Amino acid sequence: MRSLIHVLFAGLVFTGAACKKETEKKADKVEEAKEDLNEAKKDVVEAKKDVVDENKDVQEAKVDLAKARAELEAAIKERAAKIETKIAELEKKGDAKSKEAAAKLRAEKNELVAKWNGAADRTEANWDEFKKDLSTRWDALEKSVDDAL
Repeated sequence: MRSLIHVLFAGLVFTGAACKKETEKKADKVEEAKEDLNEAKKDVVEAKKDVVDENKDVQEAKVDLAKARAELEAAIKERAAKIETKIAELEKKGDAKSKEAAAKLRAEKNELVAKWNGAADRTEANWDEFKKDLSTRWDALEKSVDDAL
């Protein structure tokens, strides 16, 4: 009987120790989960900061693009006025060839002005290409007008 009591007592001690180990393991897992959650919270805070910084950069880029558009618009208006003056001079010559050339050049000028008016649809990504193309075409038109005079 004593041996049975000793065996039962030993079993209870071992079972208690095993339960304690299981409880410690679960507590460790809870602690790890808390640490993971804290790390995730830190990551979210960093991500929010990154988003704020990126939004700031986007806003600055939009302001820069608007400024570039305004500068280009002023330059285009000035060029268009100069070209229109030259086209008017060409028309004043009065001969059929000059009038025909003036009409053709004016149509090209109007096409470029219309292309500029569609510039609001341009994004920053294709702005440089658009600006280069427009500038090249204005240069060609200006040369054509000067050659016709």
